[in-house]
Amino acid sequence: MSWTEEQDKQNAQDAQQNPATTPDPVNPEKDSDSRLWQLLEKTLNDTVVEKRRARRWKIFFRFTGLLFVLALIGAALSQMSLDTTQLNKDTVAVIPMRGVIGSGAEIDASEYVGLLDEAYRSHNLTGVVIEMNSPGGSPVHSGIIYDAIRQKEALYPNVPVIVVVEDMAASGGYYIASAANEIYADKASLVGSIGVISSGWDASKLMEKIGVERRTFTAGRNKDFLDPFVPMSKEGKEKWQAVLDETHQQFIHAVEVGRGDRLKITDDVFSGMIFTGVQAQKIGLIDGLSSAHDLLKARFPNSIPVVYAPERDPWEKVAKEFGVQFAAKILSTVTLQ
Repeated sequence: MSWTEEQDKQNAQDAQQNPATTPDPVNPEKDSDSRLWQLLEKTLNDTVVEKRRARRWKIFFRFTGLLFVLALIGAALSQMSLDTTQLNKDTVAVIPMRGVIGSGAEIDASEYVGLLDEAYRSHNLTGVVIEMNSPGGSPVHSGIIYDAIRQKEALYPNVPVIVVVEDMAASGGYYIASAANEIYADKASLVGSIGVISSGWDASKLMEKIGVERRTFTAGRNKDFLDPFVPMSKEGKEKWQAVLDETHQQFIHAVEVGRGDRLKITDDVFSGMIFTGVQAQKIGLIDGLSSAHDLLKARFPNSIPVVYAPERDPWEKVAKEFGVQFAAKILSTVTLQ
């Protein structure tokens, strides 16, 4: 037996138009009881309508939820089927590297070395394309990723590693890029900045001017040589410059090994200078001008691009903006440039 809300409304109207009893002027108590019964009947009818309405919505939501679950299962099965199909076809790994390089930064060596390992597990891998867009950062993390790429190239000589520069591959970004078999960029991309920088300030005279004496206790005469409130000694300057020079030489050696005979040594190529894509091509810092889209289409027309990127927590960016990232920028004094 079917039920609709309209039928209940019609029944209620019929009950109002055809009351069960008529007023009795002789016996008003009887008339009062009749009205009470009518009120009770109307209340019960309304209650039944509301319960039926609630039950109908409950059925609707359950049915909708079931459809949603079935859709998720269907999507998962479809993705599994697609992955299975792709296993039988050639693939090209696409690895985006965008942002600052360093521990906890956008390009963290501990994440990207793992991504490289994951990409090379594919038995039908035809190439690796790294989309580079980085101003640089930690020389340590840059060197770790550089070494990881070089190791993969030695183990898989038939799988080319190609870097495509977007806005920039500067400093540590180019350090990593130089490990690739080939480097391409846009004509206006910024490439190079092969150098090392350490910046700070000397506030020792300011402390004297305002009459504040800072008390610092150290064990080791050079422990506080980077303290901005203490004048840097000659020994401290020489030692720290030696650290920067050695790091710079490591950077230069990595570029020379990676680029080989393609690199044209000029007075400013290792000076920390930045170059456009056109200029970088002339001195051998890159191999040509291209975008990632055009390169994939031209070099890997029959391969399926598979993106390998670190998984990001939605709250991670917020945490970095208000905490860890800010502190890291303040405390860090050595970056490749």
